[in-house]
Amino acid sequence: MLPCPVPHGDDVTIADLVAAPDHQQPPLKTLAHVEFQLRVLGLLCAAAANGPTKLKTPGSLDVWARYITLQRGSLQCDACQSAALDVADSITTLVADGTSIRRMRNQVFHGGPTPQNVDLDALHAVVSANAERIVGIHEHGHVDRLEPFFLPINGELGALHDYSEACANYWPRRGPATDVTRTEILEQLQRLGLQSNDRVLENFAMDIEKDLRGFAERDSILALIDPPQPIMVRWDLRTSGGTVPRVDRFVVTADQARIWQSESGPKSYQAFLAEICNWKLLKERLLEQLDEQVALEGSIKEELFPELKQKVPHVPAQVRLAGEGGEATITQACQRITEQTGLYSSHTNLITLTGEAGSGKTHSLLQFARESLTQEGEINPLAIYISSSGASANSLDTLLDARMARTRILDKSSVLALCRAGLAVLVIDGFDELLGFRTYDNPLTGLKPILDALRGRGTVILSARSSYSEARLRQNLERRNALEWPPDVQTLELLPWKREQLKALVGQLSIDDVQREIPAEVQKLLTTPFFCLAFAAWTRSDEKSEFLHFVVDAYLQRERRKLTGQGGSLFGSDVLADIFSEVAELIARNALPEVSEEDLELAASQALERDLTKEEKRRLIALCGMSAEWAEEELSFRFTHLAIAEQFLARQVVRLPLDQAAALLFTVPVSALCAQLIVSLYQAEHGQAPTALIAALQQKVNEVDTYVSDLPGAISLGELWAHVHATATTPRAARRITVEDLQLGGSGKVSLHEAHIQNLVVGPGVELALTASRIDRLDLSKTTGAALVGDSYQQVLEMLVHGELATGQSRIKHALGLPTDTTEDVDEIDNFYLTNIALARGAIVINARDHAPAGDKRLDWVREYPSTAWQNFLRRMQDEGRIILERVNASGPPKVRLRLMEKND
Repeated sequence: MLPCPVPHGDDVTIADLVAAPDHQQPPLKTLAHVEFQLRVLGLLCAAAANGPTKLKTPGSLDVWARYITLQRGSLQCDACQSAALDVADSITTLVADGTSIRRMRNQVFHGGPTPQNVDLDALHAVVSANAERIVGIHEHGHVDRLEPFFLPINGELGALHDYSEACANYWPRRGPATDVTRTEILEQLQRLGLQSNDRVLENFAMDIEKDLRGFAERDSILALIDPPQPIMVRWDLRTSGGTVPRVDRFVVTADQARIWQSESGPKSYQAFLAEICNWKLLKERLLEQLDEQVALEGSIKEELFPELKQKVPHVPAQVRLAGEGGEATITQACQRITEQTGLYSSHTNLITLTGEAGSGKTHSLLQFARESLTQEGEINPLAIYISSSGASANSLDTLLDARMARTRILDKSSVLALCRAGLAVLVIDGFDELLGFRTYDNPLTGLKPILDALRGRGTVILSARSSYSEARLRQNLERRNALEWPPDVQTLELLPWKREQLKALVGQLSIDDVQREIPAEVQKLLTTPFFCLAFAAWTRSDEKSEFLHFVVDAYLQRERRKLTGQGGSLFGSDVLADIFSEVAELIARNALPEVSEEDLELAASQALERDLTKEEKRRLIALCGMSAEWAEEELSFRFTHLAIAEQFLARQVVRLPLDQAAALLFTVPVSALCAQLIVSLYQAEHGQAPTALIAALQQKVNEVDTYVSDLPGAISLGELWAHVHATATTPRAARRITVEDLQLGGSGKVSLHEAHIQNLVVGPGVELALTASRIDRLDLSKTTGAALVGDSYQQVLEMLVHGELATGQSRIKHALGLPTDTTEDVDEIDNFYLTNIALARGAIVINARDHAPAGDKRLDWVREYPSTAWQNFLRRMQDEGRIILERVNASGPPKVRLRLMEKND
C-alpha cells in the first residue's frame, strides 16, 4: 500500500459543496443532493488520476456510483478507496417502505409517483455520512489541482455538470448553473477525453442500430445523424416474404423522450419496435407455442395422476416480492413487475422465482406468460417464456435462438431489443437445467452475455428446478457487482399453499371423502401443489395404501413405462424403487445434487445384486425421474423433484438393517421433511414408530469424543426426535440434538442435554429441563415461566413469555419475575437505554424530580428495568458527559429534556 499523502489545508469549498442540507429540507431536494455528492466525489477521483478519464457528462446517480466504483483506485490509499466505495454503495440504502435511494430517485426523476413515508432520519444520515467521507478523502490531498473539474462561480466553487465543444456547465451548491466558454478550460476538458452532451442523438442512433440487428437484413442498416435534423435510418426489414426497404426518422424531445416520426404522426420508440415485429401476429405465434407447453405440462400430470380425468383447475399461487410487505397472487406480482419494466433504470431487473420442489413454479410462469399474451388494447409488455427443459442448447444465446425460430419473427437479438425497450419480460424457466452443475458453480457466467447485451435495461425472470440451484444462484448473485452491468436482483418467493387454496382445489375436483382424517405429516405435504394433486388423485383412487406410498408408486409407474426393452419392462417397480433409493443415498453421502453415470450404474447393480446387461446400461439413462446433464465431459443425473429425492432417501433408511440405517443417519444430516417421511414409512413397514432407530443413533452421537452442534448425526437425531418424541405424554430425554424448529406438546418432563435449538415452543402441560444447551429463541406464550425447571433459563438467548419478548439474561430474569442484580449487568443496561435513546423520534422529556417519563407512551421502554436502574444510568451518563438534562418550560411538574451528546474519545 502506498503511504497516504500529507493533507493540505484548503478544504472549505469542497466541504461546502457536499455538506448535509438542513434536516427539514424536502426529501426530493435531499435526494438530488445525494446525486450531487456522488458527482463531486466522482470528479475528485477524475482529478486525482492526473490524466485522461472515462468520464461522461452529465451523468446520473447510477452512472456516478459506477464511475466511483471503477475509478476509486486513483485515490492511492486503502482508507480513501474504502470510503469512496461506501459513498457509492450508499444509494442502496432503504429510505421508504423497502425502497432504496436509487430506486426512489429513478422513479421520481422519470415521472413516477413520489414515495410515501420517507424516512427523513435515514435519508439525512446518508447525506451526513457521505459528506464526512468526501471531505476526509479531499483532506488526504490526492488532488493537486481542482481545475477544470471545479471552478469558482460567483464566489462559490462550482462542480462540472456538462460539457460540449462550445461550453462547459458548472453547478455551485447554491444558485443556478453557469456556462463557461473560456478556451483554456474547454481545451483542458477536451484533452481529458470527456464525452460531450452532443452524444444524446448519437447514443440514440447506436441503440437503434443495435435493436434493428434482430429485424434487419444483415449489413443493411445506415444511420445518418445531422443535428438538429432527426436521425434518419435506412434499412431492410426481414419478413417471411422477403426484405422490405424502409426509411425511418427519430428525434429526442426536450424531456429526453425518444420519438419515432411515423407517417401518421409522432409515436413512441416502443410503438416503432411493436410495428416492425408485427405485434399482433407475434403475440399469436408466441401464444401457440405457449399453449403447446401448457398442454405438455398437462400431459405430464395425466401420466402421474391418471385418476384425475377432468382438467385440473387453476388455483392462483401466492407470492411475496422481496422488499415489499404482504402477499399477492402471482398475477398481481407479475403485473407490478411489468408496470415497472418501462420505467427508467440503469440496472437490469433480475427477478429470481424461488419455491420448494413441486410448488408450481412452472405453472405460475406459464400462467403469467399466457395472461400477458391475451391482453387486448394498448401495447403492453408481454412475457416471452423460455423453458430449458429438454433443451439441447448449451447457452442462453443458443437457447433463445432455438426457441424463437418457430415464430419466424424473433431471434435472440430482437428478443433482447424488446426487453431493452420495456416491451417484453424474458422468462427463463429451469435455468439450472440449461447450465448444468459445472456452470452453476458460477451462474453469472451463463447470465453475463445476456446482461451485457441488455446494458442495464429490461427485466429477466429466472426460475431454478431445485432448491440447491436456487441457493447457488442467490449466493453468486451477491457478487454481481463484479459484472460490467450488474443487475438489480429481487426475489419472488412462491409461498406454500394455505388451507383456502387446498379447499379450492379439492372442492373443484369434487372429492367426496376429503373429510377423512388426514395424518399430520400428509397435511404438511399438501402445502405444495404437486403433493396436493397427488392427494386428490389418491382420494379418488381405489388404492388402500398410505398416501406417501401412492406418491412414490405414481412416479415408479411412469419411469417403468419409459424403461421397456425387447422383452418388456427391464425393471419392476420394486427394483426401480431400490435403484432410486440407492441413488438417493449416494447423493446424500456426496453432499451433491447429482451422481455420475458410473454411480448410477453402481446403484442399479447394488439394487439388482448383479451386474447390468448392456441393454440395461443403455436404457438406464432414460430414467425420467432423473434428469440427465453434461458436466465435466460426462453425464450426470439428478432427481427432477427434491421432494422425491427426500422420499427415496427415507425409503433407503427404512429398508436398511438397523445398524446400517443408524450409520447412514450418523453421517448424513436429514431434513425435517425427510425425517417426517422416515417416521411415516417406518410405521407402515414395521407397524411402530422408529424408537429403536432413534436409540441406536443416540448411542452413536453419545460416543463422539469431540462434539460439535453441526454434527450430521446430531441434526438427524434432532429431526427424528422432534417427529417421534416431541408430543409424547411420558417423561423423555435427549442428548446432543440439533434442530431448527421443535414444538414440545403432550405432557410430562422433557430433559435436554447439550441441545442446540433455534426455535423451541413449549406447550401446556410440559416441563422443560435444560443443561449445557443453547436455545436461540424459546416461546412460552402457550404456557408460563413455571414450565422451566431450575436454571434452564440460563441456556436461552431470547424468550417470549407473558406477552413480552426478552433478550439477554437480565431481561429474561426480569420477565420471569426472578431477582436481578443491576450492578452485575451495568453494560447490558447501558447498551439497552443508549440504543433506545438513539432510536427515539422527537425529544425525550422526563420529570425533573424522579426522571420518570412525562406521560409519553413512546417512552415505555424506560420501564423495562426498575426505576433505580434508569436513575443510576442517567447519573452515570451525566458524570461521563454523554447525556445532559436541560430544563424546559412546560405546565405541571418541572420537566427536563434529555439530550445525548457525542462521546469524546
